[in-house]
Amino acid sequence: MVSKHFAMLVVGLVVGALAGAFGAPRLRGALWDGSERTGAVALDPAGGLGGTGAAQASGPGGPAGEAAPEVLYWYDPMYPGTHFDPPGKSPFMDMDLIPRYADAGGGRGVAIDPVQAQNLGVKTVPAEKGRLAWVREVSANVEFNRYQEARVQPRAEGFVTEIAPLAVGDTVTAGQEIAKITVPAWASDQSEYLLLKNQRADQKLIGGVREKLRLNGMPEEMLTEVEKTGKVQTTLRLLAPVSGAITALDVYPGMNVEKNMTVAVIQGFDPIWVTAEVPETDLALAQSGRARVTAAAWPGEVFEVSEQTVLAKAKQETRTVPLRLTVPNPGGRLKPGLTASVRLRGPGPEGLIVPTQSLIDLGEEKRVITRSADGTFLPKLVTVAGSSGGKTAISGGLDEGDSVVVSGLFLIDSEANLTGALERMRRPTGTESAPAAGQAPDGPTGSDGTGAVKDTAQPATDGGHAGHGGAR
Repeated sequence: MVSKHFAMLVVGLVVGALAGAFGAPRLRGALWDGSERTGAVALDPAGGLGGTGAAQASGPGGPAGEAAPEVLYWYDPMYPGTHFDPPGKSPFMDMDLIPRYADAGGGRGVAIDPVQAQNLGVKTVPAEKGRLAWVREVSANVEFNRYQEARVQPRAEGFVTEIAPLAVGDTVTAGQEIAKITVPAWASDQSEYLLLKNQRADQKLIGGVREKLRLNGMPEEMLTEVEKTGKVQTTLRLLAPVSGAITALDVYPGMNVEKNMTVAVIQGFDPIWVTAEVPETDLALAQSGRARVTAAAWPGEVFEVSEQTVLAKAKQETRTVPLRLTVPNPGGRLKPGLTASVRLRGPGPEGLIVPTQSLIDLGEEKRVITRSADGTFLPKLVTVAGSSGGKTAISGGLDEGDSVVVSGLFLIDSEANLTGALERMRRPTGTESAPAAGQAPDGPTGSDGTGAVKDTAQPATDGGHAGHGGAR
């Protein structure tokens, strides 16, 4: 009797070894579902292999007599996206593969215990209809107003007799004296002019001499002074033509000057320019949107823009378009050289507005996770109209009032991937059909409808290993 049991034990061990080597699917599935779960293999009194005690009384499907749920596939919990047909050891980690049953996530959504959802910090917001506002903030620089740039020239040859106490960087007002220059050449022409006037000569002749003085650079106010006083005027006062800051000054007492020599450069700053480089993708916003300016030197203060100009030529090196803003600057609070920030704002597309953080963007596929009335979480493919300022406009795939998950969504999305909810989401509407008798819903290719997994053992590859089939 002992020899008979010993022979049966040897036969059972040989059969088990052959099943492990050649991948007999039903036997290996039975070994995994029964005996391997209990960690022991026992000899069945009838001469077969089976699980011990509780493993024989009940399987993963429940008490004995109930149909065991179908194993859809096996997976490594560290790499849930890779599926295997037969059970066994993971090729990635030193651990056993875990089965995914057909009844796990049979619905379209993902069920998560409310307590676990609270621990995960899952929060939702309703999708509300609205219009997205395009907002773009770019860094900018404060610059002199080039329209108010003036160059001071004597327009006559002479020498400097007096200069005002000014230096580069000083501010001047329009009409302020910069220097005095003596022009000897004016003396003879003025004397001739006064002589002809006293002799009451022909007006054409007098007018000709007067025009000669004007063309030689004598200002109109000096000519009027000569006519009024009857005295020769040879001292020219160089005055600032505009209000602004002196950015160049080249005049010293006693130096000789020529008529085309620039002795000072003055640049205005009221209004002042604020320039920015706008990405070419925001060109339409720069042309039609409203702009406002803020400066770090004046926190909390917004400077109004009186004129907004997009320059004609874009910069190929940076793929940007120069934007110039004219800003009133009474008192010179904005100084050239300061850094500023330009905020462009314009109307965007209409749609259902949700926080951008609720969007799972995978490039070609974009989806959100919604919470249904029954508490389950359902992934939905959506069409994005645009994103700006932390908000995203959804133009399709979402209904008004849907509760959209904004935190903890990646854990839910991972669970949706495991339960097959993402695959069901990707199916076109109307393509789902009721499962056939004996076949679990959403069973993967390779199931024979009997609860066992077909053997698709292949030689070891990069995605699988020998004896476990290829990773799906």
